[in-house]
Amino acid sequence: MAAMTRFLNSEPTLAWLGQLSPDEQGLAIEMLRKMLLVSRDAFTERLIALLLTRCSAGPEPVGLYAEREVRKRHGQPLRLFKQSNTKIKRAHGAGPQPVQTFRAYDADIGSEGIVAQLVSEVSRRHPKRFLSHPGPDQIRKFKVRRFILVSDFIGSGDRARTYIEAAWRVKSVRSWWSSRAKHGMSFEVVAYTGTERGVATVASHPSKPEVHLVAVCPTVLNSFSYEKRLAILALCQKYYLGTPSMPALGYGSTGALVAFSHGAPNNCPLIFHKRSGSWEPLFPERVTAASRQTFAEEQDRGERLRERLIDMRQSRLAAAGVADAADPKRRSLAAAMAALAHPPRTAHSVALRTGLTIAEVERLLGKALKSGWVDGLNRLTDMGHAELEQLRVTRPLLPLSPTLKDDYCPKQLRAPVGSHS
Repeated sequence: MAAMTRFLNSEPTLAWLGQLSPDEQGLAIEMLRKMLLVSRDAFTERLIALLLTRCSAGPEPVGLYAEREVRKRHGQPLRLFKQSNTKIKRAHGAGPQPVQTFRAYDADIGSEGIVAQLVSEVSRRHPKRFLSHPGPDQIRKFKVRRFILVSDFIGSGDRARTYIEAAWRVKSVRSWWSSRAKHGMSFEVVAYTGTERGVATVASHPSKPEVHLVAVCPTVLNSFSYEKRLAILALCQKYYLGTPSMPALGYGSTGALVAFSHGAPNNCPLIFHKRSGSWEPLFPERVTAASRQTFAEEQDRGERLRERLIDMRQSRLAAAGVADAADPKRRSLAAAMAALAHPPRTAHSVALRTGLTIAEVERLLGKALKSGWVDGLNRLTDMGHAELEQLRVTRPLLPLSPTLKDDYCPKQLRAPVGSHS
């Protein structure tokens, strides 16, 4: 049974759906089917892989910092590093604590604890490439030239931007950044997923940080038509109206459709995680413990791929058996090409439509370009359209030969046919 089916048929999900009327259940199931469910293994392995990729893209060692809430005074975040009181300001001392209780009356540790553990693990495994939360003294000693903030999720973007601002307020940091073209410091944010608005908020900071994601986050806004978005909003407001500071679609009216094994963000619709007198949420207090055993992905993505092909108006392709192809690489390649049939055609758009990671989509687009199926703007060529049309009339694809190398790129997607006399 595929992971999404297990999630939908799990006892917590069925109990949650049972609170809704039959008409409302159909809409709620559509929301659940769009969700990005991230298991603990997928989170760790994919985020570490992205960090290693980003590390290789520039000078080493790299300074890694786990995103967390930063204390403020008079509306401004406190400086991330200590700074001298002399006329010429100079940063000094150790780096920030990876995890810090923000309120004296609240000792709970959120997702920052998971991220901090991951940062610590990567730094221990690759001590010459990564430093965990280095302060000014270590930055100078080891010539750290890249500041990478690590997060699980960029929702509104406020917390990541505030953390970068806390570093930006240190004059030494701004001095290092100003000479980044030669040997100064640059900023990056690496997260498992994030919303388009959140990523734009972070990227607009004066330090011009690059933002890199493992996967695109589905939201109510980017996953449904206008009419369906209105219906979903009405459903969410019916069972949990919310407040000006925490609307029905979650913090910042984000409407994020994502849940991790370590918890759900407050940017999700409130009906997922807020309890009222007559309503029991799916993830009480944003804890996913009751459902996370169903988050584990399986190699067979056939069921979800078939649904996504139908969503992309590729019903003939879904019926032709592409989703049942024996080889997952060919399935993914067919799904990516189907997503390119309609704009937008960016890697992020294709990843959102297909459910593939951004790295997977970028590799597939490179192979399609090399094979002549797409042009430099990711538009299907005549050859690409011909291949896609052929897929609509063929049965499930044959598996690749086990003797072929992993980097083999097929020139034809359709199954081989017999020779003719």
